[in-house]
Amino acid sequence: MKRSYAYETHAHTTEVSSCGRVRAADALRMYKSVGYQGIIFTDHFHDDYVSSLGNMSWEAKIDCYLTGYREAAKVAGELDMDVLWGMELRFTENDNDYLVYGIDSDFLKGWVDLHRSSISVFMESIKSRADILVYQAHPFRDGCRLVDPVIVHGLEIYNGNPRHDSRNNLAAQAAAENSTLILSGSDFHRPGDLASGGVFLPERISCNAELITALKAISYDALIAKEPVCK
Repeated sequence: MKRSYAYETHAHTTEVSSCGRVRAADALRMYKSVGYQGIIFTDHFHDDYVSSLGNMSWEAKIDCYLTGYREAAKVAGELDMDVLWGMELRFTENDNDYLVYGIDSDFLKGWVDLHRSSISVFMESIKSRADILVYQAHPFRDGCRLVDPVIVHGLEIYNGNPRHDSRNNLAAQAAAENSTLILSGSDFHRPGDLASGGVFLPERISCNAELITALKAISYDALIAKEPVCK
């Protein structure tokens, strides 16, 4: 039987996310210990975070945002782990969160005050970019509102965070009804969240292009979840 590789798609670090309780390099070691092959770090990027960085330049703020990922990348080789980064982006228009994959630092540095835009403007700006994917995170959690699934590429239909009721069954139903891409993630913040979600991929990934190709092919059978995910 062909081997598959487990990847975490939704993880936060204490270096960047105020709610994170585990340093990025330690998170990588923890995931290594339970058999995962890598992590795509998705630290929070929202008004509270950007404001917390004070009056530094936008470029410097983006460099700060990548601190957790860069710390993990330093130890990835010795651990034989794969490390990439995306973001959990929240616009000031509401409390919805979006998992964004495929972007790079130049993209972020080139869009000053990105978080003050909107999901519709953001999606319009990347509509010709086949190398970027956007999923609404935990769309049925309290405080969130399901965006029109036609706008985004997909939905996080399984969120493994044990401190929130993400109503994953409703997210799965919405994805099925609208034929969107699907995703599972642990929403890792602390040790107790370890390996509660993620995806199985048929090959290892080492760059955004490989990640995007793999995510576009995700099926229900490839989702890692602690409870059944209904189609």
